[in-house]
Formats: sequence, C-alpha cells, structure tokens
Amino acid sequence: MNKKKAALVFAAVIMGAGLAAPSAVAAESGVRSVDCNTWSKGETGYAYCSGLGVVGAFRAKVVCTDVRGVETTVYGPWVGNGKTTSRACPGSGFLVRVGADIKD
Repeated sequence: MNKKKAALVFAAVIMGAGLAAPSAVAAESGVRSVDCNTWSKGETGYAYCSGLGVVGAFRAKVVCTDVRGVETTVYGPWVGNGKTTSRACPGSGFLVRVGADIKD
C-alpha cells in the first residue's frame, strides 16, 4: 500500500467519515482498521500495530538527531500483526519522534 492510500484510510478512520473510496481502498488492500501505538524509552522507539491484513507488516520509524542537529531516520525490523518492533538511535543520537511504517 502506498503512503497516499494509507493516509486516506487513516484519515477516514480518525474522522469517522463514511466515505466509499477509503472503505474500498481498505477492502481492496486487506487492511481493515489499523491501530498503531508508538512510544519511546530512552533513545529507543517502539511500535505496536494490530488490525493489519494477513500479509500486512509494519516497522518502527525512528527519527534521531545528532549533536550537530542533523536528523536521521532509522527503521526497526518488519514484523507482522500484533507484534512489537523497535529501533534505537545510532551512536550518541537523540530520539526526536517515533512512528510506524506500514505495508500490506
């Protein structure tokens, strides 16, 4: 699933919209109602997602910054529905934010 389709599905779920197009996209891709939680502990970011289709997978997307303020994005390993994935910032990096990167 490309990011544009994922954004449409996510927006429809969040806003509670009963639009036909996002629902069709969700049915077509096998993704129903994806629910992801992200959090951090120290300089490690975590992601947990449920509601993915049978072939769906996701990984933690962690944005880090170094002492110079340069941002770097790193990813955890791909995992399946109902599992947790994580990734630490490399070296002496500082965690900025955590998200989830989803594919079907």
